[in-house]
Amino acid sequence: MVGSGRKSEKTIHHQFDPSDDSVTLETVLNMIENLRKKHPDREVFFDGDEYSICSRPKHGKHGAHRRS
Repeated sequence: MVGSGRKSEKTIHHQFDPSDDSVTLETVLNMIENLRKKHPDREVFFDGDEYSICSRPKHGKHGAHRRS
C-alpha cells in the first residue's frame, strides 16, 4: 500500500487468470463466502488490481472509526 506507513497484512488466497473465461461471478462469490466462513476474523475481498481473492485481519471496534 502506498502511503500506509506499515507493512501490508493482506493475504492472497486465490489468484485468477484474467483470460480464463470459465471463471464466473458466482464462482468468485462462492469462494469469498467460503473463506469468510473459514476465517471469520478476516475481511475477505476481491482485489481487482491483482485479480485475486484476498483477506486481511479485521480491526477491532476502535480501529473501525477513522479520523478525518
